[in-house]
Amino acid sequence: MSRRRLQYPGEICRPEERIIGEPVHRPFEAVPAISVDLAAVLELEKRIRPMIAPPQPSKGVVPPTIVPVLTQEILNKLYRNISFSTAVGVVDQPLGLRDMRIVADTMTVLALGGGFTYKMNKPSNDATTASAVGQQETAFEIEELYITGLGPGTGQVRVMWNPDLIRIKP
Repeated sequence: MSRRRLQYPGEICRPEERIIGEPVHRPFEAVPAISVDLAAVLELEKRIRPMIAPPQPSKGVVPPTIVPVLTQEILNKLYRNISFSTAVGVVDQPLGLRDMRIVADTMTVLALGGGFTYKMNKPSNDATTASAVGQQETAFEIEELYITGLGPGTGQVRVMWNPDLIRIKP
């Protein structure tokens, strides 16, 4: 049983294949013209308001150049020392910076107590172990600190912030 398929004229065929049929060409048939009432077209032309093109900008208008202005931060820093328990039962306890409306830019460990870890801004962030007095965080805006105690005692941190900075929330 030989396989057959449609071959196009001029296409090379294998011996078992052959051209099934020639393509059928139909001559172009024009679409009959639609009869239009000329009076109706003229009436429609009167009712359609002409479109007005928008004004083109004049070529003499140049947008102003915006020059960046360098400013210096006002060094009106405030700070608060916050003490807290470092007992083993304390887990992800917030220090209350949000309630005090503090957005700190520096946090310094003042006392370790029995040891503690802290998470900045969200309790889902990774914990950092407070390893030495004087350890600082300065690369973040700190909206909240979450403390987890590692042993009995009292820890203490100092947070510093600048109340004159304007922060724009995204």
